Amino acid sequence: MLIRELKIRKIFATTSIPTIEIKLCTNKGIVRSSVPVGTSTGRHEATALPATDAIKKFALISRYFRAESFDTQEDVDFTLHAIDKSSNFKEIGGNLALGISSAFFKAFTIEAHMNLFEYVYDQCKPKWHREPKEQHKLSMPMPICNMVGGWHGQSDIQEFLLLPVQQKSFANSAALLSEVYHKIKKELKKEDKSFAYGKDIESAWITALNYERVLAILTKVANENLLKLGIDVAASGLWDGQRYIYKHDKLMRIEQLNFITELAKRFPIVYIEDPFEEDDFITHAVLTHRLSGDREGSGDSGVMVCGDDLYATNLYRLHKGIEQKSTNAVIIKPNQVGTITDTIKFTQEAKKNGLKTVMSHRSGETSDTLICHLAVGLGCDYIKLGIAGERITKINEMIRIEEKILEMKDI
Repeated sequence: MLIRELKIRKIFATTSIPTIEIKLCTNKGIVRSSVPVGTSTGRHEATALPATDAIKKFALISRYFRAESFDTQEDVDFTLHAIDKSSNFKEIGGNLALGISSAFFKAFTIEAHMNLFEYVYDQCKPKWHREPKEQHKLSMPMPICNMVGGWHGQSDIQEFLLLPVQQKSFANSAALLSEVYHKIKKELKKEDKSFAYGKDIESAWITALNYERVLAILTKVANENLLKLGIDVAASGLWDGQRYIYKHDKLMRIEQLNFITELAKRFPIVYIEDPFEEDDFITHAVLTHRLSGDREGSGDSGVMVCGDDLYATNLYRLHKGIEQKSTNAVIIKPNQVGTITDTIKFTQEAKKNGLKTVMSHRSGETSDTLICHLAVGLGCDYIKLGIAGERITKINEMIRIEEKILEMKDI
């Protein structure tokens, strides 16, 4: 594939933080790829440069991509790693690497005359995990949606999430979660006299209620609507090197373990993300073992203990977690690792080892819907999204993808 034009521009994420967009032109068409910005970022993520610095780096390295003809995505991403030999793209920036990588990926899709999700599936299905590849068909992941934001209210827990018990269709799940989002608003207004319909940067409701009262409200709403609860503790943000620092408490590792375990027993929580700091593989493993029994609505793996900062979409860290049985689920964020090839390899390895896979947005998003197509094409079990505001861009893209899959089945 020959490149006619490759450009970069500064645009803005949903948090109004500058980010970058790559424009790539071939003889077959024009594609654009923009890169989200994380707010709660782990130490093990690929380095993201400020947008202005990424643009300067692009001026230095873009000739490598304009002058060459690339046949595969692996060729493109190998070139990115050859230019920046660091393990975390600290020289050119993981955001610039992903912008270039994903732009080429979209261009290859145009060359193949396929939908993007279809191209992902076509490129990856020979490498699926333990089951024969003919058993794998395109299907829709279930949504995990951020309903109430904690860190901007009185709770130390970063996100309070809801997800379906089962899914008839993604469109139905999205409609239900959207309806429940407004029910939660009414419940919060009843319980929290200071509630002013405020929202956080992911359009989750902000409340002054503590975590127990928030979980009680979500439990009531969930039970009425065949939903289950999830929490993102984002515990690395609470860890001071010795203890987890809450507004009204300080917990040692074992106390944090017991606290999270008790929450899972008291409330219908089936998804727990980052319950411990990002280098604590062992305590993650203890919690996973504790909560691994069968539980209604959670499938065959019990409560999902999901690693985000623990893994940072990094294959080396995933192997360490698999060896220690640290979690039974993983978050996948392409901008944590910097290339499409690395994202695919990470997802395939997680699936191969029986871990639930959760493709995820970032707090500072763009209108780019690449993660929707990756989630479907890679056969992810879940996709983590918001349910309101600009997050609807991705919800609506998932609905469109589902319609296309149904049309393909009818042919």
